Amino acid sequence: MRRAPEFPAQGRITCVEKTADLMGINRWFLRRPPISIHAPDDQILSPAQAKIQTLAPIGPDGWIEEKKILGRQRRFRLVDILKDENLAATFLGGDFLKLYLAPWDLHFLLFPAPGRVTSYAYHTGWAFPLLFMSSGDVLNERLSAVIETDWEFPLVMVMIGSWMVNGIHHSFKPGQRNPAGGDFGHFKVGSSVVLVAPPGRINWTCCEGDKLDLGTSLGNVRG
Repeated sequence: MRRAPEFPAQGRITCVEKTADLMGINRWFLRRPPISIHAPDDQILSPAQAKIQTLAPIGPDGWIEEKKILGRQRRFRLVDILKDENLAATFLGGDFLKLYLAPWDLHFLLFPAPGRVTSYAYHTGWAFPLLFMSSGDVLNERLSAVIETDWEFPLVMVMIGSWMVNGIHHSFKPGQRNPAGGDFGHFKVGSSVVLVAPPGRINWTCCEGDKLDLGTSLGNVRG
């Protein structure tokens, strides 16, 4: 497992991550029980053991509306999640899926679809609690990867750090093909994962609030 090359110069290891390493807590988070995936070839898989916090359209202007949390409406721009204006522009009108990993969930991630990582970017940032502070979605440390799928359309997968947690590691190699369910990377302690899809390419069969296991089907690719 690797951190992004930029991490030594820009990143920071939080006290929570250090403590979790010293106490052996992260070994429990990153345990790898046997996983058997038997999904049809046209399925998008859940990359994490997590809960669906948001499944929403991306507006033509790039804005995403989330449901209210603690009585407050959440609204943000895709470019603030991806940190790349050109990349965000290619997904206008598409779909935005956010998965919340609770502290007790497994913290390693799988490829949601077969394909190759064509590019990725690490962005240093803060470590705000994502569940209670909407600013964490756009200000926290993250790693985003563009996956060119075997179905000839891209997905973007974003790993976002959370409260006092910046333990983001990846295992992929750019340009190397990975199967659906292949090893993508891991978090330490607790965080969120975002999937961004282009318009009209996925028929989602999941809903907000669904609790997912690794490899659970999220939907199927439209022909």
